Amino acid sequence: MFNDSSEAVMETFLANGPADRVAILEKQVRTLLEWQGIMVGSSRVYSGPESPASTVDEILLSFDHDMPTFSDIKLPLRPKPEKPQCSVASLILDILERYGHNTHRSEQLWLGKLDFLPAIQGYLDAGKPVRMILPAFPFKSPNKVDKVIGALPDLGEELALAHLNGLCETITEVYKPGAEITILSDGIVYSDILSVPDEEVWAYGESLREMAVSKGFRYIRFARILDLLGIHHNGLAKEEYTTHASCYRRELIAKFDDPNFDVRRQIRDDKDTCMTYRGYLKFLAVDLKQCSSTEVRSTKGKFKKHVKDVATAMIVRGKIFAKALQSSFSDYVRLSIHPSIGKTKLPIQLIPQSTDSLGMTPWHCSIAVGIDGSYRTVHAVDVALTHDLVHHNDRPYCFREKSDLYNWGEMNVSFEHLYPSGMIVRPGTDTVGQCSLRSVDMAKLRGLAEYQSPIIVRGFAEISDSDLIVSKADDFGKIVSTRQGTGLPVSEEVISKQNYDVVFKIDKTLLIADLDVLPVTAVKDEHVHETSDTQVNTFPAHDSTSARFDFFICTQPPPAGSAPTLFATSRLFFQHLPSPHTAEELETVTWHEEVAASTSTADSPLPHALVVRHPVSNTACLDWHDRWSATGTHPLPTRVSFENATQDMARTIDRLLYDRRVSLRFVCEKGDLVVCDRVGVLRAGAGGADDSSGGIWSVLVD
Repeated sequence: MFNDSSEAVMETFLANGPADRVAILEKQVRTLLEWQGIMVGSSRVYSGPESPASTVDEILLSFDHDMPTFSDIKLPLRPKPEKPQCSVASLILDILERYGHNTHRSEQLWLGKLDFLPAIQGYLDAGKPVRMILPAFPFKSPNKVDKVIGALPDLGEELALAHLNGLCETITEVYKPGAEITILSDGIVYSDILSVPDEEVWAYGESLREMAVSKGFRYIRFARILDLLGIHHNGLAKEEYTTHASCYRRELIAKFDDPNFDVRRQIRDDKDTCMTYRGYLKFLAVDLKQCSSTEVRSTKGKFKKHVKDVATAMIVRGKIFAKALQSSFSDYVRLSIHPSIGKTKLPIQLIPQSTDSLGMTPWHCSIAVGIDGSYRTVHAVDVALTHDLVHHNDRPYCFREKSDLYNWGEMNVSFEHLYPSGMIVRPGTDTVGQCSLRSVDMAKLRGLAEYQSPIIVRGFAEISDSDLIVSKADDFGKIVSTRQGTGLPVSEEVISKQNYDVVFKIDKTLLIADLDVLPVTAVKDEHVHETSDTQVNTFPAHDSTSARFDFFICTQPPPAGSAPTLFATSRLFFQHLPSPHTAEELETVTWHEEVAASTSTADSPLPHALVVRHPVSNTACLDWHDRWSATGTHPLPTRVSFENATQDMARTIDRLLYDRRVSLRFVCEKGDLVVCDRVGVLRAGAGGADDSSGGIWSVLVD
């Protein structure tokens, strides 16, 4: 049916008698169902919440052969439920599990998954956002010599908030009311034990709130200890907070302390408490190193005892805090930054890294940015000689691995690292309006792009000079001829699907498969794409003869609400690859694509290796279907088959490519130059301008 036009199909249908019409309809429906089975990775077809899944033959046998009409065809379309179904709650729990303590890499199942289901379903039944609570972000470590670089939030907190906000955005894609995370700062619960001034607790919390607003983390909420005490605090000022902080602390203890609580027995018998206690011992040994009295540090034995006493006091205070939290936020889904078996709370890694542990929290560490763009939680003392200390907004921000690629000569520029990957390069604050694209060192820009794509060059003059753009692209590398021609305006558009139903359009015979958790504003089909009236070809997967880099410039402001461009980084793809899959397994897989509208196999492309090696870093890179045509229109429906892998592999790959831990969402601003390595990064989506504006100038460069 994909090889015939809609008019031809209808003419054939009307020219035959009833019996032949039945055969024609069966053929058409069988083709559609077979395609759907391929795309959802199963021979069974979802037929709605009230009907069991059926095979193609079972569905066809259900037709009324005596009076065949279009209304008789029971296509397995998913109806929109009037109220959220339990399957949506399961999807939300799956998302929480992925963001949890790397549970996808562990053989141990999330023990509390079913226990969280009623709470999630309760929000769905009420049509309200899923609310989560995270006790965290108290204050920076007292050890500002060995561990952290200051008393205020830095890149670590920024990455953590972006990660948490991304979790909520992902839930919003499967459940329209969305989700929100309330951060309940426990600063004044513990500050007196660690001798941290209440003024410092206030400054840290206020700066964190400002960061959330300035970065647009709209799913993050904040609460204070006062909320646990029922004290109204709208517009709370610093003076009031610092004056009464000790009173709030005493009232919390008086109201929620349990005189019968045996802390040593709790540490001995409760696994979660024991893991938290051991974590306290580990970080307190460093935290207290610089702030304990000389007497305490006089011998190793005295210091060790002091660390144990502080850890025990923190367990007692934590028990009080947990009881208060339960009294005020009992219906919230409890997240935790401490290791846990996951029965009553879900441990979550705030800064994703290639490790099976939770890693250090941002207030207990500094961030080291590698030359490959990776983020590591480290102690400041451990990277002081190998990394440069970077300042942002006149305060310490992060450590960055030393490299000449950041030295742009006399040009004063700043480098802003993005979550989960990528970088924005701007003129320094004292040179805004003075730096021109003409002066940008293309060799340095290319070097950065080979490791940290995408690189966005923003705020430079002469950005609308098309001759200059072509000249700089030529300096960057060899310009590859394209159908558009060098430097011609090119626009691309993203497929937007407004619901999660399977869509069937009889007039154009289009089928878009449900992918459950792919973004509403991103491509939602599994290798089947809506086509324009003009037949186009898709780019093949990257090979040794294709362009290495996308080099495009936004010359017009994008329309309000423009869909983002997605940049999925192979390094992060393999970092978050769910078990049982491994990078080694994927290196043995090959895949083959077939355009459904093609009737000839003479020009069928050869199988592609799923994983290739980067020509510079030699790291593993995903070589996957390029969804976008050279003219910026939609590709034709495409089937993908695998060798050494099941058909489910396509679903696994697509889910992960659109995962916010892997894929940067980015909307261009007028004047942006965007450079992207096409081997290490897969790109899909819109630059932010429509075809009529000619707002995106694009060049392919080798």
